[in-house]
Amino acid sequence: MYRQYSQPAPVIFGKGSISILGEKAKEAGCKKVLCVFDKGIEAAGIVDKAIASLKAAGVDYATFSGVHADPSDAVIDAGAEVALREGCDGLVGIGGGSSMDSAKAISILLSNPGPAKNYILAHPIYVDTKAPVFLVPTTAGTGSEVTKVAVISRPDTNGKWSVFINTTLAIVDPELTVTLPPEYTASTGLDALSHAAEAITGINWNHHSDLVGEAAIKKIAKYLKRAYDDPNDMEARYEMALAANWAGLAFNDPITHVGHSIADAMSCAFHTSHGYGCAIALPESMALVAPLEPDRMAMIASALGLSLTGSESGEKLGQMVADKIRDMMRSMNVKSPKELGYSREEFLALWEATMTNHLASYCPVHITEDVAKELLAKVYDTYQ
Repeated sequence: MYRQYSQPAPVIFGKGSISILGEKAKEAGCKKVLCVFDKGIEAAGIVDKAIASLKAAGVDYATFSGVHADPSDAVIDAGAEVALREGCDGLVGIGGGSSMDSAKAISILLSNPGPAKNYILAHPIYVDTKAPVFLVPTTAGTGSEVTKVAVISRPDTNGKWSVFINTTLAIVDPELTVTLPPEYTASTGLDALSHAAEAITGINWNHHSDLVGEAAIKKIAKYLKRAYDDPNDMEARYEMALAANWAGLAFNDPITHVGHSIADAMSCAFHTSHGYGCAIALPESMALVAPLEPDRMAMIASALGLSLTGSESGEKLGQMVADKIRDMMRSMNVKSPKELGYSREEFLALWEATMTNHLASYCPVHITEDVAKELLAKVYDTYQ
């Protein structure tokens, strides 16, 4: 058996690195770029920093602030309309996963006919995009800046589907995460944890995903709570930005698995944030796969700082990892689905969306109707 690993684009990492955006856009031959973001990022003043860099380099720009959580294909069509009208030849995604994924998807329509839904399918396709895409994360969570995938909602199917495209450069500036509220620091950080853990335990793991995934988990275990407790703890912000970036690199090739299937189902049914869904699903997803992957679960347990004797069974390791993740969640006041007002019946009704999501196929446990229902019941019942 062989394993393949890759990295879609280079990464520039460091405090203040947003200042190099304009220079890099100019080097890529961009004359005018479309900056893609949501209104919250704009209000935080982060877009101003990006625009200042573009102006300094003599790169013209247009803006699209129509991104919202779980952006739909209509958002992509609207953004592309602006880009084409303004004559943009590049994209800059500034924000969390929603903004970065929107910029990725918009790039398709700069050289391909619309609408966007023609490319965003239940089983993702690769589109050989031509427009340079620069990605600037403002959260320490999604890792979208270093993956080829864009996840976009399809309201017509009540699904969250994906497409693969080319990216050009990631610029990761930890200072841009300081304005992130504690609630989102927690959920995005736990999202990064889910990326690393699911990459390590998925059927397509590789040596690169193990390396960066394990390293990411170690940093998250050490620094996430610190960043949550003190938004101005720059060491914690720095290390979490690095951890989220590494976690993104970890799942780029293996992809995630059933925890993300549950998160997508929750987003479509309840409109919960992606990070929250990944966090809630992660403990029981790890417990599910642990008996089949004891060595990989031991790697995760050790990275989380758990003391091991070496004699633990896979099932025991899964329980230990699940308990540790739930403890992390409680320490940051992550609410249960029940606390958010969702009934057990509503939650278990997500079984079909969980089972049929293409990400479930990357789980080492075959996700049948019975497995999905039992898994969802455990997710709901064990975190209260």
